[in-house]
Amino acid sequence: MVTTSIHDGIFGINAALWDADLLDKKTVDQVKVVNHKVVRYPGGLRADDDHWKQVLDKKDLLVDTDEFLQWLKETGNEGMFTVNYGKGTPEEAADWVRYVNVTKKAGVKLWEIGNELYGDWHPQHTDGVTYGKRAAEFIKAMKAVDPSIQIAVIFVIDGEWNKQVMESTKDLADAVIVHHYPQHSGEENDQALLSAPQSLDEIIPGVKRQLKQYGASGRQYGIWLTEWNSVDFKPGPQSMSLINGLFVLDYLGELAKHNIEQADYWDIHNNFTEQGGDYGYLSRNGAADGDNVPRPSYHGFKIASEVLRGKMLECKIKSAEADAESDLSCYLTERPNGTKALLLVNKHPETEAEVTVTVPGLKGAGILKRLDKTNAKTGPGQGERMTLSESVKVVLPPHSAAALLQE
Repeated sequence: MVTTSIHDGIFGINAALWDADLLDKKTVDQVKVVNHKVVRYPGGLRADDDHWKQVLDKKDLLVDTDEFLQWLKETGNEGMFTVNYGKGTPEEAADWVRYVNVTKKAGVKLWEIGNELYGDWHPQHTDGVTYGKRAAEFIKAMKAVDPSIQIAVIFVIDGEWNKQVMESTKDLADAVIVHHYPQHSGEENDQALLSAPQSLDEIIPGVKRQLKQYGASGRQYGIWLTEWNSVDFKPGPQSMSLINGLFVLDYLGELAKHNIEQADYWDIHNNFTEQGGDYGYLSRNGAADGDNVPRPSYHGFKIASEVLRGKMLECKIKSAEADAESDLSCYLTERPNGTKALLLVNKHPETEAEVTVTVPGLKGAGILKRLDKTNAKTGPGQGERMTLSESVKVVLPPHSAAALLQE
């Protein structure tokens, strides 16, 4: 699959308003180098609980609107804001748009109406008909303040909810929201997770079919995958392991292939669970593994952000082990500066893969970066300098990834 121009929005991530560690200088520096482009706020179910003006006025440990807007400037990102549908009103949402884009002149273009209101885990969960009708009122009020903003409504991957929501919003919404956590809590399996990125080959076309079926004729809608990670709740040790780092790399590669408009990983910081896991790609201050320590998922993001830019090209691989090819992922890009970059992921737990890739124009000086069990905690750093050729051989240990970047 060839992508002519990969959307930068696929590298997004979530930031939570309860995450006071977000404002630490070390966090700013760690996030900035990833070049996420878009950061979603205020994050998760709390988006339908807290009122933006109350948080702003209190000036407590919660990250308020002013602090987050300043943080966006410091990290070089733009915001995606989720308005309070659960306990809020269309007027409150419109006031937030006015404050952010008129008073503060922040120019935030991406807005969502609530978070996961279809689920019985949500205190204000509702049905699609009710949500759609009320979401339409939110959109009208918000766009009356700033017609240039883009507003997304909640979808599920597949279901009657989508039809119900679109009945009221199809002429108003700019995009739809889906979330994807491929594993259920307590059922984590390494090989299942490593095969999960390819499920996007069904999920994304499926959402597009529903948009065509339920949307307004001729109207184009964006797809915003505003939460994704490995497991739906109470993550275990896998979430902090090399496996999750490889999953992140492969998932971002698949997102680049399908080239949806936005995607946001969950999340920058989270908390340890009693199951021994943590969604955060950085540790929180006081965590068992240290303060603001990068996890393998962070290293995966950094590598993918370097490779998966510009134009995605066809990538064909040949392995010395023919049976191993189903366990290999390959992504090839021509980056905006004209250089090529290659990403390979070996998902086999025991088999080393010797891979040959033929890439016209892949010549000259290059850098090899690996992510494997030897550097899962520290990351690949600056990588190894090497001389590239159009027919390049790479040896991938079991459960590893390699990136070749032409200089």
